[in-house]
Amino acid sequence: MSDSTDSPTKRAILELRKQEGNDSCADCGRKDPDWADISFGVFICIDCSGIHRSLGAHVSKVKSIRLDQWTEEHVQQVSETGNKKSKEMWEANIPLCWKPPSPNDSIVCREQWIRAKYERKEFLSDTLDADRPYTAGVKKGFLFKKKKIDNVWQSRFFVLDKDCLKYFKKIADPQPTEVIPLQDLNVTMNGQTGHPNGMQITALIKGRTRNFYVYSESGQEIMNWFCAIRAARQKLYRSKFPDCPMEQLLHLMSRDFIKAGYLHKTPPSKHKFQKRYFVLDEQRLMYFEKPTDPFPLGEIIIGAETEGFSLDEMAPIELGGGENAFVLNTPTRTYPLLAETAEEKHSWLAVLRAAVERANNAPNGHSINGTYNISPE
Repeated sequence: MSDSTDSPTKRAILELRKQEGNDSCADCGRKDPDWADISFGVFICIDCSGIHRSLGAHVSKVKSIRLDQWTEEHVQQVSETGNKKSKEMWEANIPLCWKPPSPNDSIVCREQWIRAKYERKEFLSDTLDADRPYTAGVKKGFLFKKKKIDNVWQSRFFVLDKDCLKYFKKIADPQPTEVIPLQDLNVTMNGQTGHPNGMQITALIKGRTRNFYVYSESGQEIMNWFCAIRAARQKLYRSKFPDCPMEQLLHLMSRDFIKAGYLHKTPPSKHKFQKRYFVLDEQRLMYFEKPTDPFPLGEIIIGAETEGFSLDEMAPIELGGGENAFVLNTPTRTYPLLAETAEEKHSWLAVLRAAVERANNAPNGHSINGTYNISPE
């Protein structure tokens, strides 16, 4: 191996990588990919290159564009295809319920995208929805679900139909344990299940957020569930809002959390910071004792400045938080918060200020506001 760029073939492949389309990963979109799959003639990032290798040498041949030796034949193979031409073929018919992965998506999202694309050929122009049953928005099957009170996972039978998602302790049970209306739930593959094939379902039940954590032993199966739930919500909202713009419809199908991570907060009437796991989901800021807790300790619906929401870059000195502390002001309470690094502090300030700004710009003011405190915290 060599990282020399002196050979004509090495210079040629590096020049090809600069072309529009080739300058980002053909699968997840990461900028400046340093690998290529000769079999498909595409440039890919290092993470996706590992998934391509897992397809098998009979399907995929991966090379580093900087470290490996390139022959004229290999350069020609990539030159004849490239990322743009490849996408025209392999991504000609992507159903709306399939969410193309980003560089920050979980490994299972990227792996199943790549396998669906090249191995199962689910996105070719002549692929029928009959060959992709998840597009119907209905599904039945077993998933492992985390119990509320401990880290025990139990097999449960889930049923998705046009109106709701429900699960049963046993397949023969006459009544489900829980019924979640489709309009009240969200689903993400980038949650905190702690399992590589995990999926997080968040629902508003009686005004309170409830997290359900599930996984499947099969990456393809959990991705099919994700797509099926998105397809069901697509049909629900398309029937309710037939003129809904496509961009808004895609957002309604599912959404990832804007930001999640640890912050330290002070309980009311106390000055000692306690570590909590925070999640910002659109306008809803929630904090948990542990990332996989079913219920948040508290929820804050971020509203507009006219309603009393604002952020201070520094917290009172007497709290002892130092330079990484800041304050979230709400109409009913002031929240001193402490980030673990200056970078995290500025990141949280940016997303929380953006949430306040969204509320400022909401038509007729922000309709949901205030603080919903679940515990004395």
